[in-house]
Amino acid sequence: MAYKPSMRRHLKIQEIPLDIRPVMNLMVVLIPLLLSSAVFTKLAIQELNLPPAKGGTGTGTEKPTEEEKRLELKVLISKRGFYIGSRAGYLTGEANTEADPAVPLNPDGSYDFKTLQQKLIEIKEKIAGMGFTDEKMVIISAEADIAYKHIVKAIDYISTYTDEEGREQELFPAIAIGQILM
Repeated sequence: MAYKPSMRRHLKIQEIPLDIRPVMNLMVVLIPLLLSSAVFTKLAIQELNLPPAKGGTGTGTEKPTEEEKRLELKVLISKRGFYIGSRAGYLTGEANTEADPAVPLNPDGSYDFKTLQQKLIEIKEKIAGMGFTDEKMVIISAEADIAYKHIVKAIDYISTYTDEEGREQELFPAIAIGQILM
């Protein structure tokens, strides 16, 4: 004897129309939000030139010709302070020896970024109008155990400064990262 199937057991598949309005509302809100935040992210980036893979200049794009007059300003961040130099040599510290940094550490052991900025402003004023092709460029190097926050703060002080009238001026906006010294 065969059993009759129950009428309650038969499920009829009902088609439910999809409502995509909530997803579209989310996209309408998210797209402008993402686009507006992308602009702020771009403003917070400092462009740096990394050293080339095999020797050469800081930019790695072209070799300088003999007619170009180059300064090749360098700032070295060490555990003793900041060394400032160029092709001609390094600035000496207060004791007038080459082993002393041009900007020594503060008595409390912190870096003296303001004095570094003042010395670089003096250098910028001296080289203005002398025809150097790289007068807006500086190469920053650091010893291997220098904290990254000190390098970033040095970049901030080297790239711009505030003049006597309260306006922000370019100091050395083209920054190249040199080799890390061991």
